[in-house]
Amino acid sequence: MPKRYQIELTKEELERTKIPLNHILVKMLHSSEGAKSKGGVVVGFLVDDTFENDDGHAASLAEVYGEVFRVPDKLFFDPDDPKSLDVDVDMELQVGDTVWFDIMEAKNSCEFLCGNTLFKSIPYYACYVAKRTREMKPVPDEGMIKSIKTESIICLNGYVLLSPINLPQISPLDVISEDQIDKTRGIIAFIGNAPKAYLRDEYSHIEDLKVGDEVILDKKTPIVWLERTVALARFDNDNLYFVVPRRKISMVINR
Repeated sequence: MPKRYQIELTKEELERTKIPLNHILVKMLHSSEGAKSKGGVVVGFLVDDTFENDDGHAASLAEVYGEVFRVPDKLFFDPDDPKSLDVDVDMELQVGDTVWFDIMEAKNSCEFLCGNTLFKSIPYYACYVAKRTREMKPVPDEGMIKSIKTESIICLNGYVLLSPINLPQISPLDVISEDQIDKTRGIIAFIGNAPKAYLRDEYSHIEDLKVGDEVILDKKTPIVWLERTVALARFDNDNLYFVVPRRKISMVINR
């Protein structure tokens, strides 16, 4: 199999780097080599190997999250410029955030190796959601000083995270439909700011979506998983979500 291409940088070179337009630089937090499930089972493989498609075991082990190392001051949106983002959104990532991004960008991005630390250049449009941890001022707790940490979830680029809905069983004897999801709908688990504009004038979205809404998706909306296997999920314990652009939601049905 072909080897992944990595550029080696010194610490000084890394600090001087400038990122491309509408990109972020991510420090990877884990490796697929020797990756273990939560039960301790080794399921990883050599990280130097690349794969031609995003199906199966290789895709399940793709490194789809990391720590934000560098961000642009702002994002570029201009309907008359081919370098523009597809959506007009604010720059919501901060250095230190943990960000989840598209599986193909995770596997095909430009990679930089500084010492033993791997960095990837990721297009901002490929970023789905981020976690931000803040440490509050220490407070007294039964005679001891205790720090309080808060965690916030930031959905990016107008993406929405949906909890899957399983297909109903045809009969009590039906075991085929048990783990199959309904690809036409989902329940909103996390949602962020809506895009202010789109590159294509025909795109639009529902404004007042909220967590808990059961929604119907546009025809042929692809199911893109934030993480593909419970054993390696890190975003929200054992809960798996799929990601859709807000504009792909065509109807709310539980209000």
